[in-house]
Amino acid sequence: MKSISLLNVASSIAALTVLLIALILIPEPLWTSTTIATAFGFAGAVGYIFYVPSILRRNAKITDASQLSSIGPLGAVSIVLLAASGSGFLLSLSGYQKFGLAMLIFGIGAALVLSLVLSAALKVVDSVSAKWSQPSQHVNWQNQIALLVSQSTHQDSLAKLHALQEKLRYSASDVPGGSPQDEGIQKILNLMSEGLQSDTNADLAAHLGRINGMLMQRNAYLRSVRSKA
Repeated sequence: MKSISLLNVASSIAALTVLLIALILIPEPLWTSTTIATAFGFAGAVGYIFYVPSILRRNAKITDASQLSSIGPLGAVSIVLLAASGSGFLLSLSGYQKFGLAMLIFGIGAALVLSLVLSAALKVVDSVSAKWSQPSQHVNWQNQIALLVSQSTHQDSLAKLHALQEKLRYSASDVPGGSPQDEGIQKILNLMSEGLQSDTNADLAAHLGRINGMLMQRNAYLRSVRSKA
């Protein structure tokens, strides 16, 4: 966080440095309202380059996908802004006041449009990433089975519960919308939990057999969906 704050300070210093150098080196007769405007625009574009990491940091608070997806577009925005504002500044110094002002306006407009397009795209990326990054059902099921293991005293059922835990560790992860078998597996787990509350020595073999069969169907379904994506 401190490094980002330092970069923000560097952004302000860079912009101010460019502006002061322009004030010192450019002869007073060349300073017009257009030249001043393009000088401020160019200085702001230089400062924006150092401010980009702060934007990336802000995007990272949402998802990693958002941060990675914004690196290229933000680089394009900074290049377009820098090139247009720099060209506008040089044109205004060369006496082409209208062309210089037009380039500055073009740079600012292009940067704003690209920023809005990037913002819209990142919302789509965040939405897709959120759907695919949610914990899979089998992670929750492992926790439920760990609770069943702590409750059960039936040795054969315990062995099968441990085997099911191991199988779930390597189960296919979810796809958006889940699978048709999810509800059935959850119901069976609830039934086993209810059964152990009344009898800790209950034989869970039949329930576990059904879950194993449904897990095979679930894995096949999830792999099929991914192969079509």
